[in-house]
Amino acid sequence: MDTNKLIPLLSEMAIFVNVVESGSFSKTAKKLGVSPSSVSRSVTRLESALEEKLLERTTRQMRLSSTGQEVYSLCSDMMNSAKMAVSAAQVDKTDVSGSLRVAAPKALSRQVLMPMILDFIDDYPNVSLQLKVADHYIDPIGDEVDIIIMITNKPTEGLIAKPLGQCRLVLCASPAYIEEYGMPIHPEDISSHNCLCLGENPRDRVWEFTNNNKRVSINVNGSFVVNHSEIRREAVLRGVGISVFPEFAIQSYIDSGQVVEVLRDWHVGGNYQGKIIAQYAQSKYIPSQIKTFIEYLQQRLV
Repeated sequence: MDTNKLIPLLSEMAIFVNVVESGSFSKTAKKLGVSPSSVSRSVTRLESALEEKLLERTTRQMRLSSTGQEVYSLCSDMMNSAKMAVSAAQVDKTDVSGSLRVAAPKALSRQVLMPMILDFIDDYPNVSLQLKVADHYIDPIGDEVDIIIMITNKPTEGLIAKPLGQCRLVLCASPAYIEEYGMPIHPEDISSHNCLCLGENPRDRVWEFTNNNKRVSINVNGSFVVNHSEIRREAVLRGVGISVFPEFAIQSYIDSGQVVEVLRDWHVGGNYQGKIIAQYAQSKYIPSQIKTFIEYLQQRLV
């Protein structure tokens, strides 16, 4: 196909990529500010030009044909290259500027990242930063995010991962609670205590402990369940019971003596622990605002 015929198809290819990634003609139409029929016609024109069926559609679902899979992959690469070209053109080589979209877990954002992000905004006023706070999995392409920050020992495959720090889980209680109910010596002692759980799934009531080759699982119960670390921390400070926290949420209270660490010789299992990492899409060209932001966090967290 010659250039004159190819150029008009570039917009159709971009719309096709959006349809595949959103999974819907109507969602693409809403995003682009056009009618669903206009989106449908664009895809049809692309199929006619290529003389291949790209999408197999019914009234209830849509899926890529085998040819559509290959065409989508190539068109997606084209879109990524276009985004890089725009970013490269917008970057002032002597200044960091442009948009930056970051996703991070709620507690980590509120208790650790927020002061650093506000400092970053002050230091780089030409960067427009959008923070998406969520504990569920974020798709960097589908959710249109430049950087994903997470706490995990299993980074998402296919993305570049940069280490920012480390986080462990800590079991804590107030000195007043320990004085009244005693200090647990072994994980099995926990079963007789008032344990404040996260409550996001049934496994949150099973606390797992390891010490070298020893592994112990304890079914716990308590008078208060809440999936918010700051609220549970307040309950622990008031002597309500024992709870598990990410280290960043409780360390300053341990240092001040307001709470004490329980079963320090045992490792507490669970989510929200591991490496704190920043991930972004692989590319030959990484916008300067992404590199600068990650380096900014690394200097303060590692």
